[in-house]
Amino acid sequence: MVFFSLTVNAQNKTNSASPQKKATNNVQNMEIIDSLIHEVQVLRKELFQADSINKLILGDIYRNVDKPRYKMYQTDNIYTLLKLDTHKGKVWQVQYSMGDVKSQIVSLNIYGIVSESEGWDGRFELYPTKNMYTFIMLDTSTGDTYQVQWSNKGYNFQFVEPLK
Repeated sequence: MVFFSLTVNAQNKTNSASPQKKATNNVQNMEIIDSLIHEVQVLRKELFQADSINKLILGDIYRNVDKPRYKMYQTDNIYTLLKLDTHKGKVWQVQYSMGDVKSQIVSLNIYGIVSESEGWDGRFELYPTKNMYTFIMLDTSTGDTYQVQWSNKGYNFQFVEPLK
């Protein structure tokens, strides 16, 4: 009952107010609404920034899960393996010897795909294809794919190139 009487009294006062007083009240109400809208926009921006920071932190936690920096991949050649730096996307052809054949490690891409600061352990993975000399490297962060070609015929047949 008290609420009803306050509402009725407020309505009576508003209805009995002069047009000038109503205009002043409207301006004040618009200022309050504008102020509230501004506060909501500020809060939305702060929430967005906090969410972005959380994603960065969680991303770092995910990236720092115990994943190996280097992995070895078998090829169909019994003397040749591929070594992958899962952090930077750098690949080497590792050939070991039995008898007269010389052991060697050859870089297929000198610098890797990303810099040290851009990478993390486990970012890159290799997948064999039906061609024994070709692997596909996947950047698990961007989805970019690269053809990894190894060979025993020399540098002209060894490379890592983006697939377009």
